[in-house]
Amino acid sequence: MAEVGVSVAAKLAEYLVDPTLQQLQYLFCDGKITRNVEIRKEELILKQGRVQKDVQGAINRTERIYDEVNKWKNDVKTLIAEVEKLEEELRANNGCLRGWCPTWRRYCLCKRLAKTTQRMIDLNTNCGRFNEVSHPVIAPNIEFLSSQSFKFFNSTQIAFDQLWEALQDDDSSMIGIRGMGGSGKTSLMRVVEKKAEESQLFNRVVFTAVSQSVNIRKLQGEIADALGLELKEESETGRAKRIALRLHSGERILIILDDVWAMLNLEDIGIPVGVNHQRSFKVVLTTRSLDVCILMKCQKRIQLDLLKEDEAWTLFQTHANVNDAAKEDMARQIAMECKGLPIAIVAVGTCLKEKGVDEMNVMLYQLRNAKSTNVNKGVRDAFACLKLSYDYLATPEAKLLLLMCAMFPEDHNIGVEDLFRYGVGLGLCEDVDLFEIARSQVRATVNYLINSSLLMHSSKFNIESQKYVIMHDMVRDFALWKASEEDHIIKVNCRKQSNELIADEVVKNCYAVSSWYEDNKLFQFPSQLDAPKLEFLLLRLRQPLDISHASFEGTKGLKVLIIRSSYFGPKVRLLQPQSIQHLSNLRTLRLQGWNLLDISFLVSLTRLEIVDLQRSKFKRMPNGIENLNKLKLLDLSYCNIGECCYQVIGRCSQLEELYVSTHFPKSKNAKCYECLMAPIALMKLRRYRIEIGGRNIGLIPQNESARYLRFVQLNIAMLGVGIKDLAQIATAIECYKLKGGSRSFMPNVVQASGGMNELSKLYLRRCSEMECIIDKSNAHEDAIAPRLGELVLTDMDNLQQLHRGPSSVSLFQKLETLTISNCPQLLHIFPADCNLGNLKFLNIFSCPRLTSLFTISTMCTLLSLQELRIESCSELKHVLEGEGDGDAWENSRFPKLKILSIDKCRKLESVCPVFLAQRFVQLQRLSITTAPQMKFVFGENADEEQPLRDQDETQIALSLLEYLTLTNLPNLVGICSKRYHLRWLSIKTIEGENCPNLVRAASHIVI
Repeated sequence: MAEVGVSVAAKLAEYLVDPTLQQLQYLFCDGKITRNVEIRKEELILKQGRVQKDVQGAINRTERIYDEVNKWKNDVKTLIAEVEKLEEELRANNGCLRGWCPTWRRYCLCKRLAKTTQRMIDLNTNCGRFNEVSHPVIAPNIEFLSSQSFKFFNSTQIAFDQLWEALQDDDSSMIGIRGMGGSGKTSLMRVVEKKAEESQLFNRVVFTAVSQSVNIRKLQGEIADALGLELKEESETGRAKRIALRLHSGERILIILDDVWAMLNLEDIGIPVGVNHQRSFKVVLTTRSLDVCILMKCQKRIQLDLLKEDEAWTLFQTHANVNDAAKEDMARQIAMECKGLPIAIVAVGTCLKEKGVDEMNVMLYQLRNAKSTNVNKGVRDAFACLKLSYDYLATPEAKLLLLMCAMFPEDHNIGVEDLFRYGVGLGLCEDVDLFEIARSQVRATVNYLINSSLLMHSSKFNIESQKYVIMHDMVRDFALWKASEEDHIIKVNCRKQSNELIADEVVKNCYAVSSWYEDNKLFQFPSQLDAPKLEFLLLRLRQPLDISHASFEGTKGLKVLIIRSSYFGPKVRLLQPQSIQHLSNLRTLRLQGWNLLDISFLVSLTRLEIVDLQRSKFKRMPNGIENLNKLKLLDLSYCNIGECCYQVIGRCSQLEELYVSTHFPKSKNAKCYECLMAPIALMKLRRYRIEIGGRNIGLIPQNESARYLRFVQLNIAMLGVGIKDLAQIATAIECYKLKGGSRSFMPNVVQASGGMNELSKLYLRRCSEMECIIDKSNAHEDAIAPRLGELVLTDMDNLQQLHRGPSSVSLFQKLETLTISNCPQLLHIFPADCNLGNLKFLNIFSCPRLTSLFTISTMCTLLSLQELRIESCSELKHVLEGEGDGDAWENSRFPKLKILSIDKCRKLESVCPVFLAQRFVQLQRLSITTAPQMKFVFGENADEEQPLRDQDETQIALSLLEYLTLTNLPNLVGICSKRYHLRWLSIKTIEGENCPNLVRAASHIVI
């Protein structure tokens, strides 16, 4: 018990004495407290300094400071300030008797100061727990000014909408944006980048510029920075693997590769390719070249078009801010000269901001007359962008061809054939022996320039858009400027009279001169033209020209000479070109539309490769022209020649291309085909358009076929082996009024052993002896014309059928268009077993003995037929009919038929059985006129008593039919019998006239 009492007493003393001593310490030991606080404070300040140094380093590295570190820093700062304040107050309050007699105030300050010690100890301890004070962060994308000032116009909005749709399409992982340099691709991508981030369609958006000189390491670094990825690997392969791992993290990532110039191996960068990889991320690339989009296998290719005129003016005003009405008209002209190219509009507009009329006048002149010196800054900025495209062109031939296009006026539709003929003369195809390959090379180079956005297909000639190109005015101005920079000055004249142009001293240093100014003044060619650098001269004139006394001593380097008459009157203008014989270096000569009289000077031009005398008149082809060993192309299209030319031409064994027509009635070429009876020497011909016989206007357009023959009013017995050999390899043949036993085209006209494998077009007119086109009664060839795509038969009085003898599946297999008109004896068109799988357009007119068009087996192959037009076939009862089993009918389909028109077929009873109407799934127009025997458009089935298997079979749906015309059908009572319900949900127009019995009942017609 005594021990218990002692223990309790000790504990009681502890609780009572220790606090008392601690309180007394606050009164009498303040020196000890302050020293202890000072030590802890110094320790904390040292720690604070070290942490602040680490934090500053992290800030310099743009890393983010941890929240607990920031809190620790703030707590330390607050505590130190609190301690220093207490120390200051304690020094100011010494108490009584110089501190020997403490006061209550001093007691309180010591007590508060003592308590800060433990807090400083805790903060020191917590600091040791910081392994790192920061962590790396992904730098936010900068909102570029281009995205802020970007204006959406119709052209850019269309491209943006297509791109945004593709970004949301899981099937589009690689998307290409294509447009010419300066069209706004990069600016558009900045807008896409911003919207992709704001819409949260993607978790990360990476934007990097590839440029011409590809730097893989740089691209990897920019992608890694955007993804917050640290690349520690030294090799590019290792870095690529690290990036690929990051892209497979599951985040949706958009990678924008701007300004791609060539095929880029994405895996070298670290971007996986293939269907299995590109699910969580997409790649958008911008390029000037279509080839890049193709090589990069872009599933979606989007064209960024140039601005329209009103859009160009709006953009120009944004940067030029023209408010003065006096300057607006000139400002609009300047904006139009930029031809919708945004970089040119912005550069020129910015340059003219707050400028006066004089500055605008100078700018307008420079835009219309680009020269190598004194080019305004706005124009120079646009040229700098185009220079990148020019410098990147892969071959000197591409650069030369681009400069050649600048020889034409603004907005000119440049013929690709012209480029070929001029290019040969200027040495564009020097390394190629055959013209056939040279022409392909020029076309390939043209396509390359188009794909590089430096040329464009012409939209003026829609049918022949591939044969013409146009050049953007800014590109043309650049090309003229660049040619001057390279000492190949090109002078294009559209304003000066030709006399003034040739007299101009500027011509002296020119590489090329082309004059398109059509004045009515007589052109006086100078007796001495001094232009030693001149290689190309083009003159377009209206008045007669005499150059017989001109001296070309100063232009011996001339390689291409074109003198074209723009006069199309009844009397051909006179041109006397005898002095041309001194141009020993001439390679391409075009004298078009002139009365040349004597062309014997040609035999002196030993380096000639191309002679083009289209629409010209002369007496005869000179003897000796066969000695021009380099001459490969001779064009005498629509020439009026006094004597037969074929005898001389037949000796030109070096020719690869020949074009001769009988356009003028007085031309003796019309009667000189006897010269062609013997085998001719033209065995090297690869392209030709040869017309033999009397005058008749051809139906096949000029230059549409590579190898074209036209026979007019010929006795085929007079044709020699040489012409028949040319016929065998022809791609198009047209015959008019043939005679001499031509009962078939093959083999009577063309005894083609092995078939006519190249023939794609065949036009026969008024060949009254012909009974069939192909007669295989005694032949064994499987396919006589396997590539025949278009067949036109007109006014063939005795034609009974297209094919005679055993048929084959391959017969007419490639046929796309068939037109038969006014063939009164025609009984059958297609044999039973032929395949018409490619037939798209079928026109049958005035064939009175024709009773039906197709057998069931042939009908089953009409999978491509789009238009069927029939007129004046008086014996035709059904368009589609025949006997066959159910499977044959079941396989009948017309999946692409859109237009069906039947007129003046007086015995027509119906188009087809009603169940076949269900197969016209694409039919949009149906027109039937003057068919007095017709009761139903779609007749009764062959076995109507057979019970209907399904209620749906009574529904006849013509879902896409928009226009229905029924005229002069006195016995028509309905589209089909009342057993069937007709549905046409898209109908727009129903025209009915003289159909008194037609009842439109709602019970079987649903609109």
